[in-house]
Amino acid sequence: MEKAKLLYFYDPLCGWCFGFSPVIKKLEKDFQEQIDFEAISGGMVLGDRIKPLSEMKHYLQEAMPRLEEMTGVQFGKPYLEILEEGSLLLNSELPCIAMTVYKSMTNKSSIDFASALQSALYENGVNLNEIDNYQELVESFDLPWEVFRSKMEDSAYKEKTYQEFQIGQQMGIGGFPSVVLSIGKQGYLIARGYRPESEMKTVIEEILSKETADSK
Repeated sequence: MEKAKLLYFYDPLCGWCFGFSPVIKKLEKDFQEQIDFEAISGGMVLGDRIKPLSEMKHYLQEAMPRLEEMTGVQFGKPYLEILEEGSLLLNSELPCIAMTVYKSMTNKSSIDFASALQSALYENGVNLNEIDNYQELVESFDLPWEVFRSKMEDSAYKEKTYQEFQIGQQMGIGGFPSVVLSIGKQGYLIARGYRPESEMKTVIEEILSKETADSK
C-alpha cells in the first residue's frame, strides 16, 4: 500500500480550525510514519466577505464559549481586546499567502505553521493583514525573514495561493475544518467541522487497516 496523504482544509481566520488545531497536530504526531499531512488554505474570507471584526462581534461572542468548551482552546486576552475594539479587517488573503510561501521554503510541517498562524491571531491578537507582523512567527520556524517577506510581496505566490483555494472547491469542500484522507485513488472525507481526536484516530485506523487488507 502506498503511503497515505491527509489533506487538512483550513483557513487562518476560522475559529473552529483554531479549536481543531490541537487535534490535527496530535494526529500528525501519531501517524507521521504512515501518513503525509498537508494543510490546504481555504480562502474563507475574500472579496465581498471581507469586513471589520465589529460586524462579527456578537456572533463570535456567542460562539466562543461553546467553542472553548468543546475544544479546550482558549482565546487570548489580546484577541478579546481587538474583538471589543472591532476595527480589525477580516481578510484571509495575506495569511494564506504566508502558508504558500512557507510551503515553498521548507518541508517541515505545514500543520504546525497553520496552527501558529491561528495562535498569532486568536491568542496574541496579531493583525495578519500587515506583512511585517509575520517576522517573529517566520523566524520562530528558522526561516530567513527577508526572503520570506520578498516572496509574500511577489504576485506569483498570490496566484499560487488562489490556485490552492481551488483544490478545496474542486473537491467539494464546503466548510472548515475539513479533512480528507487519500490513499491511492481513493479519498475519504473524515471530518467536516470539528471532530474530537479520539474519533478521528479510530476512523483513520479503520481506513488504514481496510486499505492494508485490500492491498494484500
